[in-house]
Amino acid sequence: MYKIAKYGALALGVIGVVLWIVLSFFTNAEDPNNGTMQALFVLTYVLLGIALLAVIISAAQNILASPKALKKTLIYTGGFVVVLLLAYIFSSGAVEANASDEVKKASESVRRWVSTGLIALYILVAVAVVALIASNVKKALMK
Repeated sequence: MYKIAKYGALALGVIGVVLWIVLSFFTNAEDPNNGTMQALFVLTYVLLGIALLAVIISAAQNILASPKALKKTLIYTGGFVVVLLLAYIFSSGAVEANASDEVKKASESVRRWVSTGLIALYILVAVAVVALIASNVKKALMK
């Protein structure tokens, strides 16, 4: 199995290098509609799909091998869903007065989801900072 993966990765790498060299000789290399650029996009999607599939399979094997790991995964996934729900509840699709034209053109749904992502980021950063502080205080008190 390892040899097949090794040769497959080598073949995809060679295809990528050949396409990159061919692309560098074109005058319209910046045009995303030329054939070589499209082939590079397809190669990128294939490699991304392979990597994503490998990560999902590997993670699933590790999670299913241990009931404790499965329990932890479900707890953390549930926590993340709670953070996303809180962020969605607190978000709004309102437009600020000094917003750019692109922001004003976006639909309310898009603006709300962007706001949700930002609020979720703020919540997760706050949780990380609190966890770091708590960990350091705990270490200091144990000494």
